Amino acid sequence: MAANLEIKDGSPVWLSPSIVPSKDLVVSPSSSPSLATIQVSSTGVFTYVNVKNIGTVDLGTCTCATGAWNGLTFFQGFVANPALTTSQSQGGVTFSATPSGDSISGGTSYLFGLSASGRRAWAWSADGKFFAYVGSPSGNDWFLTIVALQAITLSNGTIINKGQVAAQSNGIFAGPPNWTNANFGWAGSSGVMASGAYAGGGNALVRSLTCPLATSSNKTFGELIPTFPGQVDWVYLVSPCGSVVAFVPKILNSSSFTNMFMVSTKTAAVIPIKKSNVSVSVQMVGPNPSITTIQHAANGVQINLGNGTLYTVDDPDCTFIGGGITVWVDRVKASTLPSGNLGVLSVGTAQISQLAINQNAWVQVPNTNPSGWGNQSEPHWCLLAQAYTTDGVTIPRPWNGQVSPPAFPVSKTNCAQRNIEILP
Repeated sequence: MAANLEIKDGSPVWLSPSIVPSKDLVVSPSSSPSLATIQVSSTGVFTYVNVKNIGTVDLGTCTCATGAWNGLTFFQGFVANPALTTSQSQGGVTFSATPSGDSISGGTSYLFGLSASGRRAWAWSADGKFFAYVGSPSGNDWFLTIVALQAITLSNGTIINKGQVAAQSNGIFAGPPNWTNANFGWAGSSGVMASGAYAGGGNALVRSLTCPLATSSNKTFGELIPTFPGQVDWVYLVSPCGSVVAFVPKILNSSSFTNMFMVSTKTAAVIPIKKSNVSVSVQMVGPNPSITTIQHAANGVQINLGNGTLYTVDDPDCTFIGGGITVWVDRVKASTLPSGNLGVLSVGTAQISQLAINQNAWVQVPNTNPSGWGNQSEPHWCLLAQAYTTDGVTIPRPWNGQVSPPAFPVSKTNCAQRNIEILP
C-alpha cells in the first residue's frame, strides 16, 4: 500500500488548472471555481487547489464512531384500510394518509398520490433527513419513494434539493398474507431494505437495498436467491458510518456454509471484503453472527462467524491514515522562476479531514499574509501549491519556501504552480 497525492500540472507546466484564484465561496468536487482577477487591493480572493488521492490508501481521519454494526430499523407506520384517514408528525413534517391520496407537508411538501389497495408503510430515517413511503396499487405490488427533507449533497457534489425524490424502487412479494411494514426497514439513514417471499412461488427470497445517497444512476441493489428453511436465515447489519450494509447468513444447520457480502450505500453495488487490502471471502458457520468495528484501520473490523470464531477484515467505512491533509500555498515573483529564492511570500494553508482513494477535492486556501496581494511593483507572480499529510510522515511536506529553499519541486505529483497577474 502506498500513499500519494496529486495536484495536476498544466500544459505548459506553469499553468496548472488545479490552482485557481477565485472569489467563489463554495466549489463542488465536480466543478471548477471561476477565475478572479487579482488586484493589489483585492479582498476575498481565495486560492483554490484541487487535490486528488492517487495512492492505494485512504488518507485522513475517520469522523464517525466505532462499535457494533446495527440491524435494520423496521418501518413502524402502517395502514391497510383504503378508507382510513391517519397522520403522523416528526421534526416539523407531517405525513397524512387519506382515501383521496397520501402526502407529506410542513417544512417539506410532496404528494405520493393514491394507494389503491390501501396498503402503505412509512418511516423517517434515523437522522431525519429522509422520509420513505411504500404504497401499493394491489395487495402484493409495492412502490417505494424516498424524499429528501432537506438539501442533501452527495459525495460527488450532486445536490438533491429539499422536497425532491432521492430514490425510488418497486417490486412484488408473495401473498397471502400481503406485505406489511415488517417487509421494509431503514439501514441506518443510508438505505431502505425490502425483503419478502418471491411472488413466483417456490423457496425463494427477493430483496433489495435502495440507497438515496448513491452517486450511481441505479440506486437499488436487488437479487433473487433460493431459501433453505431450517438451514440458512439472514441478518442485515449496518456499518457505524452507514456506508456499507452487510448481508450476513445465519447458519442454522452445522452442515451448511454460506458467504456473507457487503453492499455500498454510496454505489448501491457489492464491494469486495478486504483483509490487508487483499480481497477475501468470509464464510459464515454458525447461527449468531455479528460485526464490530474496533478501529477505522486495516484489519480493524471483527466478524463473529456465528459460532464465536473471530475473523478480522479491513474497515470498509474508512481505513484512513495520515491524520488529515494540509494544502500550503506560497507565491514568488515569476521573473525569478521557481528555481530562485527571492520574493517567496506565504499565501496561506488549509486542511481537509479525509480523502478516499480516487477522490478529489477543491481546497479553499485563504490569503492570510499581512501584505494581502501586495505586488512589490511586479505584476507577474507564480502561485506554488503543495499537499501533504498532516502527520508529516505518511506524505512529508515536500518544500519549505521560508527556510532557504531549494528549487520548488514541481516534478513531484503533489506540487504544482500557476502564473498569475497582480494588477495595481
